[in-house]
Amino acid sequence: MYLTEIGKDVGFILASFFIGSIPFCYILGKIVSKKNLTEIGDKNPGGWNLIFNVSKIWGIIGLLLDMAKGFFVYYLVLMFAYKSSTDILGTNHNELIAVLAGCAAVAGHCYTPFLKWNGGRGLATWIGFIESASWFSLPVAALGWLVGVFFARNMIWAISLGIVFTGIFLWLYTGAAIFLPAIIILLIIMIPKQLNRNLTLGKNFQFRKESTFRDILKPKIK
Repeated sequence: MYLTEIGKDVGFILASFFIGSIPFCYILGKIVSKKNLTEIGDKNPGGWNLIFNVSKIWGIIGLLLDMAKGFFVYYLVLMFAYKSSTDILGTNHNELIAVLAGCAAVAGHCYTPFLKWNGGRGLATWIGFIESASWFSLPVAALGWLVGVFFARNMIWAISLGIVFTGIFLWLYTGAAIFLPAIIILLIIMIPKQLNRNLTLGKNFQFRKESTFRDILKPKIK
């Protein structure tokens, strides 16, 4: 029985990874314009590139589909994973597996095997995941992002602070301490996708890196 439950847990996490790895924006770009997102704009097969270089409407649809991956993965695993009263890090068993599944979906989006492990940056899927955990997560994530934008003027710090703020909030709001190690997992998954390989590591993390707000949002080849 115990091994059966472990097998189910592994299955949930693997399934979440492959659901997350479906490159909706890349597929939409091909269908709508026959353009390959990995060859145009910032070469990122995600919603931002789709919006800027193919279609704003289809880009928004792509972002919503990417958000849905994270949202439904967390929600469905939370509903169907084995429910145990035994706490692990202040977290019931189904909550633990749901959080790991949410992280797996983000990892699938960032490193999809369908595009030779070169996926998007994971933001939309992460937002869907945290929104499924709590509807109050989005304003908390936005607060962290804004602090990074206005004080560090650097997208890497903005995203990092968004992840940290949200993880701490979800821990305090739900009482599930698994959201604290999830901060580290998500940073390891997502931050390498934000790095500009044309710059040194120090330059990537430099405070006041961008001169204007527009420069922060402008897609760049990384």
